[in-house]
Amino acid sequence: MAKLRAVPLLALFSLICYIRAQQDDRTIAADIVFLVDASWSIGQDNFQYVREFLFRVIKAFAIGENRFRFGLVQFTETPRSEFHLNTYFAKQDILFHIWNMSYKGGGTKTGLALEYVIKEQLTKANGSRAEQGVPQIIIVLTDGRSQDDVISASASLKSAHVIMFAIGVQQAVEWELMEIASAPYERFVYRLDDFAALEGIVNDLVTSVHMAAAQLLSDGIIKDTTAQESADLIFLIDGSASVGSVNFQYIRDFIVNFIDSLEIGPDRIQIGVVQFSDEPKTEFYLNTYSTKIEVLDAVKRLQPKGGDDINTGEAVQYIVDNHLIESAGSRATEGVPQAVVIITSRESSDDINQAELLLKQGSIYTFYIGGRDADQNELAQLSTDASFTALISEFRDIGQLQQQFLPLVSAMARREIILEPLVLSEVPDRRRDIVFLMDGSRGVKPGSLLKMREFILKVVNKFTIGPNAVQVAVVQYSDTQTTEFYLTTHDSKNKLIPAVKKLRLRGGNERNTGAALEYVLREHFTASRGSRKEQNIPQFLVLITSGRSADDYRIPALELKIAGIMAFSVSVGHPDPIELQEIAFAPYLVFQTPSFQSLLQIPKNVIAKLSTLGPPIVITEEPTITITQVTTTMLIKRDIVFLIDESNNVGQVYFSLVRDFIIKIIQSLSIGRDAVQVAVVLYSDDARPVFYLNSYNTQSEIVAHLNGLRPKGGRTLNTGAALDYVHKNIFTKATGSRIEENVPQMVFIVTAGTSADDVRPPAEALAQEGIATIAVGVGNAQEEEIKRIAYHGHRAFRVADFQSLETIWNTVISSLIYGGVTQIPSALKKDIVFLIDGSAGMGQSFLQVREFLVQVAQQLDIGPDKDQMAVVRYSSDPSIDFGLDTYLTKGEVLEGIRRLTPQAGRLLNTGAALDFIAREVFSPSAGSRRDIGASQILVLIT
Repeated sequence: MAKLRAVPLLALFSLICYIRAQQDDRTIAADIVFLVDASWSIGQDNFQYVREFLFRVIKAFAIGENRFRFGLVQFTETPRSEFHLNTYFAKQDILFHIWNMSYKGGGTKTGLALEYVIKEQLTKANGSRAEQGVPQIIIVLTDGRSQDDVISASASLKSAHVIMFAIGVQQAVEWELMEIASAPYERFVYRLDDFAALEGIVNDLVTSVHMAAAQLLSDGIIKDTTAQESADLIFLIDGSASVGSVNFQYIRDFIVNFIDSLEIGPDRIQIGVVQFSDEPKTEFYLNTYSTKIEVLDAVKRLQPKGGDDINTGEAVQYIVDNHLIESAGSRATEGVPQAVVIITSRESSDDINQAELLLKQGSIYTFYIGGRDADQNELAQLSTDASFTALISEFRDIGQLQQQFLPLVSAMARREIILEPLVLSEVPDRRRDIVFLMDGSRGVKPGSLLKMREFILKVVNKFTIGPNAVQVAVVQYSDTQTTEFYLTTHDSKNKLIPAVKKLRLRGGNERNTGAALEYVLREHFTASRGSRKEQNIPQFLVLITSGRSADDYRIPALELKIAGIMAFSVSVGHPDPIELQEIAFAPYLVFQTPSFQSLLQIPKNVIAKLSTLGPPIVITEEPTITITQVTTTMLIKRDIVFLIDESNNVGQVYFSLVRDFIIKIIQSLSIGRDAVQVAVVLYSDDARPVFYLNSYNTQSEIVAHLNGLRPKGGRTLNTGAALDYVHKNIFTKATGSRIEENVPQMVFIVTAGTSADDVRPPAEALAQEGIATIAVGVGNAQEEEIKRIAYHGHRAFRVADFQSLETIWNTVISSLIYGGVTQIPSALKKDIVFLIDGSAGMGQSFLQVREFLVQVAQQLDIGPDKDQMAVVRYSSDPSIDFGLDTYLTKGEVLEGIRRLTPQAGRLLNTGAALDFIAREVFSPSAGSRRDIGASQILVLIT
């Protein structure tokens, strides 16, 4: 290594400065941008040395919003920001990005890159603190002479008092390095023979950067809010009957010992305590007591408040509204960390989705300690991180958790753990239209009506009621239907609650559920009665029933689904689970309970679905309906590549929802070398493979890998480049593709933003090669772009938010089963018979099945001496829609398929239908050509 400096004397001076800086390290801050040459002359192998160099340098700094910030730009003939100064405030996030950063490749225009840094990195919008006097530092790393002028841009930066380091490797030009760097050059210029030598300058560079930052700050130290250990800490304690007085004493002793280990005071750590059960209760505020002795005495006096329910969601809302505010002692506006320690015995009785949003939006550090009946999903949903949580089987063991939580609270108070606030691009639409359909038949007694009434009250209490919020209607039914009130009758909760409390049993002999379903569709889910379906507001029907329907419910249930009404089946002692599933919009909207008393245990689950589900937007001219089950002897193999957006459009919070959605899809597929193979690729600025089609051959291996998946983030979304990457690098024989064996090839993409590049050419290239693309857009994804990506319009989907992915799961599964460019087994002549379930159980799946038949027919060479096709449907008895010899041309067959309409048979006699096919359809008299060697193919869909 050749270095332009008097090493021994200067190194000693630097070390002295650095030691002084370390002694008061919290006074040092700087904005540092690495400008890294990524031209072709470097190459992949040397670029790995660059990654390791950046990793080691950045790892040596104290990173934080008020400490050292880092930005990174790769440059060739065009520069590209990897991340800005305000992209990451946590060291592990920066290091993860660097380690996974891809090599750009190209020419070398250092002057243009320096100008880019001025315009795109050293700006207030992208995190520069120059206006606050924080030192601005650029470290340029290059291996050759620039193809443009560096003098002008360097001069501009130096005149703005930006500190410039220049690191030249191999063919870098010495005079150009000196032109870039600040003076004296002995301090700010490094000249290396090769990239392996980068490791040797790490410590020296770190020392020099610290020294430069400390010298600029010597005339006026920048105030750093991290200089003092401080925090506002609320203990949110379960005081319900399920804790009891003995366990409450263990909790109280734990809090006493915990607080005793902290520095308490108005300028240090402040403590507040809230108890909760049915409702929250303030024990004391953050500013009630100013000394540790006062706080400890107040905690020692705590007694359990009692109560049956545990409304954690309401309690979190309470502390945000009443405790984490300035008048109650909160110092959030001064940058002091806000934290909550939740201690609870069991799962919350109310909805916690809003609580989660409040905690994450407010950057509130949340610790969670749960008893043996606490819910692990709730723990993960509310806590800041897995390390911030603990589940204990007995509260007597809670004292052992001090060694886990005390270091985390101290690190938070010292600003060693930094949270980025959750920023929503738009406020979620909370509007809903909900119709309750109550069973009022003779099977319901007056006491049972009170429980139904209480059930409805518990549900509606969790929503904001009004014309621009949630609207509620109630219908009672038995032999006939009675509207209690319409969606627009009551425009506030104050009016709605008394109306629900006044409900009385209407009575009646029969339970005509089918007629009631038809009634609410006709009389309530219309614009004239207040429905906002045309505004794309989610429409819900909550059926509460206590027994089998006395009339046919299947056709009305199907009509509700086709109309996009999401029906819930809430049953009390119902003996027919199939009926409940056929009425419900999806299986996860069925709720069964043995008695009216236990009906009151399920409102929170119903509330959770009502709160999070939104109407799926399926981009197609025809309605695309869910397929619940498909069994076929042909469509058993697939190669599916899941291409998942990991950019900042998704973020850490929502990536887990996307990951769980993909896992749920994979768990429904038959995985194996002779069945479905799966690959996963993540992308933002660029694409990176997680695993290939031939990496795993079991479902458990795939799920285990996916459960550990984390996004790297990224500000840019290059969807076109990602599709091109998948086409060229994943659908190859080497990575497991069976395209040469005519196995259908599919891409399943989930994206949450607009692509920065053109998606059309790579999407068309995939389609031309017969690779079917299913596209799912979330949130800000553009509808037209999703259409362009998808292989066909009915394989493009869009949902309003990540929680709504669940609503399209069944439809997506149908696309994966029916998707792909299906290859019919080759033969000179084929007689193909489709035997299709004609029962009401097929439900809204029918339209998707019909589209599938159209796709197959379009691929066949239909004619008297070519391929023939027949369709037979069955329930209790089979019936021929058209036989093998009915139509002679493809156009006639397609017209015959399009004329098919839904059926609603009750029984399903598959065995008898198969006998019928063998006897009546695959026979010469019915058009079969088996005697002359034509292939006989049966496809059963049930």
